[in-house]
Amino acid sequence: MQKVYVLDSSVLLHDPKAIVQFQDNEVIIPYVVLEEIESKKRLLENIGLAAREAIRYLDRLREKGQLSKGVLLPNGGRIRIELNHYSNEILPLNSDLGLADNRILAVSLSLTREEERPVILVTKDIAMRVKADALGILTDDYHNDKVALPSITEEILTLPLDDHEVGALYQNKYIPLKSPLSPNRCVKAVLSDGSVLPLVTSVDGDKLVYQMGKGLAPWDIRPKNLEQSWALEMLNNPEIKLVNLMGPAGTGKTLLALASGLEQTVHAEIYVRMLCARPIVPFGKDIGFLPGEKDQKVRPYMQPIYDNLEFLLRARRDKERERGSESVVESAIDLLIKKRQLEIEVLTYIRGRSIPNQFIIIDEAQNLSAHEVKTIITRAGEGTKIVLCGDPDQIDHPYLDKESNGLAHLAHRLAGQSFYGQVRLVRGERSELATRTAELL
Repeated sequence: MQKVYVLDSSVLLHDPKAIVQFQDNEVIIPYVVLEEIESKKRLLENIGLAAREAIRYLDRLREKGQLSKGVLLPNGGRIRIELNHYSNEILPLNSDLGLADNRILAVSLSLTREEERPVILVTKDIAMRVKADALGILTDDYHNDKVALPSITEEILTLPLDDHEVGALYQNKYIPLKSPLSPNRCVKAVLSDGSVLPLVTSVDGDKLVYQMGKGLAPWDIRPKNLEQSWALEMLNNPEIKLVNLMGPAGTGKTLLALASGLEQTVHAEIYVRMLCARPIVPFGKDIGFLPGEKDQKVRPYMQPIYDNLEFLLRARRDKERERGSESVVESAIDLLIKKRQLEIEVLTYIRGRSIPNQFIIIDEAQNLSAHEVKTIITRAGEGTKIVLCGDPDQIDHPYLDKESNGLAHLAHRLAGQSFYGQVRLVRGERSELATRTAELL
């Protein structure tokens, strides 16, 4: 039976092409949703971009007929702008129809009572789904963009190695596999004495590679657990052009990425510059506009990156101070920026750029949509490596969740590609206090 789907504005602001994702069913957009989208179109951030894209798509559909009477969609469905179907009597007493959510609920409830077909309100707003359920309206989340990641244990392959294979591994830094595996996969090699060696499969999947180990430490940072060893293996491999590091706070994602980036940019000179960026999604109440120039405005949002860089560069700064170098006057971070070996940028300003031969780190990437992640990756020029760091369980973006954020889409779509590697870190290493508190709270 054909169904009727009523779309909330949160769905279109999350996916402007959501209209065509409901097969051959009828899609209803209440007029108030158009008003809400129109109010967002001048925003410079990604929500404004989505609003403008949704309006342009509706404008193209308008060429096929009057939207208020219904227009056929390419997938066999139908789109209609609903102008009526709400009144003061249909909602509970004292409901404020000045609120857009209540007007959308009124439209959905009126259609539910009139239609013989099932009417389903689709919204990413949890509170709205609860209110709709209380009114007897069928409701659902927008599932088209959701992906389910496998468990962490499923991503890790355990293989036993005999003493002969271990000897060949230490001598040649790799051993051939009898049957190929997925490229850049985390492998837990169990030795004859029961000890464990962190390995990864090669980019072509026909070898087990051991390049890292505890003896090699980029920027004097050594791995503290298996996951960090796998992460450094992939970060230090120039053949892996895209690395996805997922894990809770304190597992070392950003620190490892920065250490590897500094080593390969400043010492090895594989890349001409390390570019660090993060989306501006404040935690808690926004503090509003900030005074000063651009660098002063964005510094509070970039402070976590500065903190990690200060930690990594502290030892070098102390050595320079002992020698009485000029770098005593200006911080090591400012010196790297002045030499154009380091750039710390707001993610907004990356759009439209072409970035070759750079080591790019995107922090807090869980607050990016799949479309935004695609936009960032397509900025990469020849010789560029991109590292995405984030925790899918700590999302501050109003329209994303654990299953619909850009990191999850990346892991789902690119798994098995030779240029892509991913590690899910689980053990906190920031401090005993942070780890124990995270477990208990």
